[in-house]
Amino acid sequence: MTSGAVENGRSYNALWWAKVQSAGPLQVSPDTPAVAGLTRAAEPDGESVWMLPTLPDGAGHSVLEELGTPPVAVEQPNETARVLAICVTCCWPDRSGPAWPGVVGTLTQIKAVYADLRGRPEQSSDLTLIIGSLRRLHATSWLIWNEKAGEVRLGPRVVAWGPSQLTGLRELCRILPDPPTAVLTPRGPLDPEPDPLPSEDASPASSAAAEGDS
Repeated sequence: MTSGAVENGRSYNALWWAKVQSAGPLQVSPDTPAVAGLTRAAEPDGESVWMLPTLPDGAGHSVLEELGTPPVAVEQPNETARVLAICVTCCWPDRSGPAWPGVVGTLTQIKAVYADLRGRPEQSSDLTLIIGSLRRLHATSWLIWNEKAGEVRLGPRVVAWGPSQLTGLRELCRILPDPPTAVLTPRGPLDPEPDPLPSEDASPASSAAAEGDS
């Protein structure tokens, strides 16, 4: 069987479905051939795409479980769902369009909205709950959490939200407190590689002195 026949046939599709169901959404090269029943979500830089199951709008819990895409991480579901909602509010400013890929949000924004939602000043225990939820949501691809930078993006699983879910999320974002303006970690220029060649303006005297020392 030729590679083209495999890629376009049931064996190829079954292989990718097995991968996605066991490992969750997969980040692959943009030139990876399409797979029947899997949605492709392109990263903003165009360097990669995510592959995940295409879900029917309004799919129930049993369908999500069968496809290996539970609604939220099961550990502390209420707290985790609250943090996911806050991240959607921070990372989806243009709610007239799709949620993916959204924009980068920050831990500072999340903490501010969390405290405002609870109706009290920030508490030290809030950070522990928030970080735990962010880690769970990152592990299940609902969010992309950069813990070192304290920055978060919506994960590829949000691509599976259908019209009914997005309508509900728009209403939820409308009633949640507005986040403060994001202050992102600056991305400095890369350090230049050292020049392995001697400088052309090195004086003859310096070269002679170096030879004499050797």
